[in-house]
Amino acid sequence: MKKRILIFYDHFYPAYKAGGPVQSLVNLVRQLNDQYDFYIVCKPHEMNETELLKAVTINEWNNWEDKAHVMYWNYSWDKKSEIKKLIHEIKPAIIYINGLFSLYFNILPLIYSIQQQSSLLTYKIVLSSRGMLHTGALSQKKLKKNVFLFLFQFLNWQKKVRWHATDKQETVFIKKQFGESVDVSVAGNFPNLLPVIPSADKKKNELILGTIALISPMKNHLEVLNALMEVKGSVQWHIYGPVKDEAYWEVCKKQIALLPTTVQVHYHNEMPPDRLSKAMEQFQVFIMPSKSENFGHALAEALSAGKPVITTTSTPFNDLEKHKAGYSIELNELKPGLVNSIQQLIDMNEQAFAELCINAKKYADKQFQIHKLVEQYQSLFQ
Repeated sequence: MKKRILIFYDHFYPAYKAGGPVQSLVNLVRQLNDQYDFYIVCKPHEMNETELLKAVTINEWNNWEDKAHVMYWNYSWDKKSEIKKLIHEIKPAIIYINGLFSLYFNILPLIYSIQQQSSLLTYKIVLSSRGMLHTGALSQKKLKKNVFLFLFQFLNWQKKVRWHATDKQETVFIKKQFGESVDVSVAGNFPNLLPVIPSADKKKNELILGTIALISPMKNHLEVLNALMEVKGSVQWHIYGPVKDEAYWEVCKKQIALLPTTVQVHYHNEMPPDRLSKAMEQFQVFIMPSKSENFGHALAEALSAGKPVITTTSTPFNDLEKHKAGYSIELNELKPGLVNSIQQLIDMNEQAFAELCINAKKYADKQFQIHKLVEQYQSLFQ
């Protein structure tokens, strides 16, 4: 009999605008549904929207791809006790909470899980910080997060869960916040690996960039625009992703208006997952110099598709130059690093660029070994 795992996170397919964590859970379910019986509780709408998702039944279990049971819960404060009822009904072996700061899908599930764990119900609580303890992430809404983390430790919750870190760096962040004695298990994210996706032939003095990401200060779109002010050559930049920070995007648009005529920026709004390959055909190089990334699914997808990547050393892909698969830039040298890497790619001829694309694919193939990831999750859910 398969173990039941009850998962809480704000969003799940067909919602996709929350980005990486949704993709992480989708890939997890697709890879491990033959070993575990997944029950997922999430919001009934997209991130930052109120319109209910179409083609799903609200407040009931939906069969998702014959791989998971998904409840798109129409949550509210007066319905919070329904979380407790769900735990009793499902009787999971594992309660897997993704994230730290969401009231209905992190905090309340954690409180009820801890409360009921001391009764007749026996299960393990696995808590995934999903990159939220990274220095860059904690710098956003800093006061509220610090108050919550203080209360978290005061109540000693950090000792009542098994922490899920997606890499060694995240283990460091968790132990820095909660102490060396906490139980941490490392299990990397399952990537969505793509076949090679060709793009337009590379011409010297020309370059086509692409980005698929939420538009917010974390992704550093503005820094890319500042760098594009200084490069020489013809550049196109295709941007996909929902606007998470309207004020930030307004600043970006003002900068776009100041760009030289040799640089063209095309914004395509958010991109449904089924259009990913089509979007990647448009650009030659993927650029996303994030302040931090817990994993960076878009980076992994681009590399697997044979797209060289420009990112930062604050992502798991911090050794791209070593493997001649792209550029990993230190955050404290971001602008000159972006100018230099983009200019090198502009100047590159077709043969040199083709070698870079081959190396990107090789890097992805070496980096992601599915059988090892399966073993890591078996250990995490043991």
